[in-house]
Amino acid sequence: MHDTSSKSSFSVSRIPIEIIVGNKGRIKAELVRHFAPLTISEILKRLPLSGRVHYNLDNFCYIQTQLNLGPEKQKKDFKANDIAYLTLNGSFCFFIKQTTTAPMNHIGKMISEIDPIKTVEPTDIITLKQMVVI
Repeated sequence: MHDTSSKSSFSVSRIPIEIIVGNKGRIKAELVRHFAPLTISEILKRLPLSGRVHYNLDNFCYIQTQLNLGPEKQKKDFKANDIAYLTLNGSFCFFIKQTTTAPMNHIGKMISEIDPIKTVEPTDIITLKQMVVI
């Protein structure tokens, strides 16, 4: 038998990314291709992406981008740690708690502790970049 615990978790359907939250910390996340394959493909071509933080009450924070992508497999109900793309204004949304909102493309999940997202301020910059898997 061989040990699979050290096996790489790399998958073509789950793409590791890092969310850099100003000087507050880094969050490991993944884009999940089967949630919205066309949206994910376009996002990957344009990473890294950065933007100033905005809030939607205490439900989620978001950054606006210059991306102009259409709706794909949209949903309205999101859980804490979900990441979505809002087609209305090209924003990436990072959910802090369970929320029902306008339809969005669900694109991924934050998989490490999300405390840095919970403490962002309007002057903070969030950057998304693809992680290199070795």
